[in-house]
Amino acid sequence: MNITVYGPSGCSNCTQLKETTEAVVERNDIDADVTKETDMTELAAKGVMSTPGFEIDDEMVFSGSTPSEDELEDIITDRL
Repeated sequence: MNITVYGPSGCSNCTQLKETTEAVVERNDIDADVTKETDMTELAAKGVMSTPGFEIDDEMVFSGSTPSEDELEDIITDRL
């Protein structure tokens, strides 16, 4: 599984989402690569108009919000 968080480097919500995602992946022993994309050209290409954007395996799952850790866990584990 490839998970990408989209947001500018100075976005604290985006950084927090990446860290929370890494914690969920580790806690559930999920084989996933978690990365953060900060290039604004890439954000625009993916259609991310408000950050953070959240993508699993090339599918944009949500953008412009930060779900709770429990909600995020449900989002990720539902795609296993």
